[in-house]
Amino acid sequence: MLNYDKTYFLQFITKTDHEINMQVSFSNGKITIIQSIKFLGLIIDTSLTWKYHIGEPTSRLNRACYAIRLIKPFMSLDVLRSTYFLCVHSIVP
Repeated sequence: MLNYDKTYFLQFITKTDHEINMQVSFSNGKITIIQSIKFLGLIIDTSLTWKYHIGEPTSRLNRACYAIRLIKPFMSLDVLRSTYFLCVHSIVP
């Protein structure tokens, strides 16, 4: 049995191709069409660019850097180092 809540359709296009509006169905159930999906830690989009894959960690790293900068005047170097490993090192393996 196909789980329609977890099944998606991603149409790959090139710069010269145009996106074709398609309806994908299986056994009278409609499969959702999406623009990007996270698969094995990699964000894949329809044009196979790195735009979404780079954008998501960048925003998380910006928030982590802001948090470290905010607590820097009040904390010791050991606490800042621990905060780095907690916030930044978990994002960038």
